[in-house]
Amino acid sequence: SHFSGIVRLCLLVGPLSAIVNNTPVTAMMVPVLEGWCSRMGFDVAKFGIPLAFSAQLGGGLTLMGSPTNFAARKTYLQSGYKVGFFEFTVVAAPLYLMGVVYFAILAPRMLGRKKAAPVLTRQVSAEEADGYFRIGFRISRGAFARGNLKVEQAGFDRMPGVGGVRLVLRDGEKVWPLEDVGETQAYRMRVGDLLIFRATAEGAVGLRAQGGLQLATEGESTRLGAGRHNR
Repeated sequence: SHFSGIVRLCLLVGPLSAIVNNTPVTAMMVPVLEGWCSRMGFDVAKFGIPLAFSAQLGGGLTLMGSPTNFAARKTYLQSGYKVGFFEFTVVAAPLYLMGVVYFAILAPRMLGRKKAAPVLTRQVSAEEADGYFRIGFRISRGAFARGNLKVEQAGFDRMPGVGGVRLVLRDGEKVWPLEDVGETQAYRMRVGDLLIFRATAEGAVGLRAQGGLQLATEGESTRLGAGRHNR
C-alpha cells in the first residue's frame, strides 16, 4: 500500500540523511523512487514530498546531515558553546518520527496525480471495446535487457492501466507464451524482444516512461493491429 511504501521510504531516507548530506541523498533517490513506484504500481506523485521532507528532517538528526547545522555550529562556537555530532538528535528524533507518521497518513490522501486520461500517439493499434489497446514496446536497455528476468517478474501487471503482457516476439517469431509450458517458463527477456501489452491510455503513458522500453515503430504497430487476437 502507499502507507507502507511511504513509511519504508522515510525510514530509509531519514537515517541516510543523518550521515550523508541530505541534498545529494534527495537527488540520488529520485530516479530510484520513480523506478520502484513503476514496478510496484504506486503513484510516484504521492512520494515526492515525503521524500524531500524526510530527508530534511533526517538531516537534522546529526551535525553532518545538513549545511544549516554547520552554520548553526559556527554561531554557537562564537558564543563559546561547542556543538557535538549528536547534539541535535534529542530534539530532532521525535520531530522526525512525527513527520513519518504525518506523511504516511496524509500523503496518500492529499497528494497524487489527477486521473485525466493522457493522449496517445498514433502508434497505438486499434482500440478494444473496453478502452484497452494493444501496444508494442521493444526492450532496449536496463534490467529487462540482462537476460535473467521472466515476464512475470517484471511487475508490468501491477502498473496502473496495464493489463499485462499478451505475447513476446523475437526476430518476428513468437517466443512467449508457448504451448510448451516448460519453454514458456524458461523464457527470459533480452535486448530486442518486442513485448505486446494490453493497456489503457494511462497505462501506455506509464510504459513509455518506463526505463529500458522503447515504443515500437509505426510499422510494427500496424502489423500488430492487423494480427490482433480477441481477448
